[in-house]
Amino acid sequence: GLPVGAYHFADVTKSPSQSAGAQAEAEWFVANAALKAGDLPPVLDIEQNNGLGTLALTNWVMTWLERVRQLTGIYPMIYTSPNFWQTQMGNTAWFAQNGYTVLWIAHWGVNAPTVPASNWGGRGWTFWQYSSTGSVAGISGAVDLDRYRGSALAASLFIP
Repeated sequence: GLPVGAYHFADVTKSPSQSAGAQAEAEWFVANAALKAGDLPPVLDIEQNNGLGTLALTNWVMTWLERVRQLTGIYPMIYTSPNFWQTQMGNTAWFAQNGYTVLWIAHWGVNAPTVPASNWGGRGWTFWQYSSTGSVAGISGAVDLDRYRGSALAASLFIP
């Protein structure tokens, strides 16, 4: 009864073939994620630039997201921190304005998260990771803690 989904940590590379690298990562992800109806949408975790500038990094993210969407028909959600998005992604609102409306924001130790990209195109956050030091019975060590902005997960969040 727990909603699940597939998550991809971006391995951004600095090379002449960045676009090809993003496409290859997206294709590998889709081939291995086993996405199915009833799952949450796939997630791209973008928190490292590996030396790429804002334009190259934005193009890498765009290429990965668009390739996953082409292969699955699903708009992935984006996981990032406000600082990373503002400083490394140029605080672009393009993604929020072009169908990538589900934002999972990592902002720890605050009463409310800062939401980049003009409050994610006016939509705000969907999921908020508010701590990396939580505890859960049966799990040793610290765990991340998250909130959903709502009382029950919206049906529109799930893969049809």
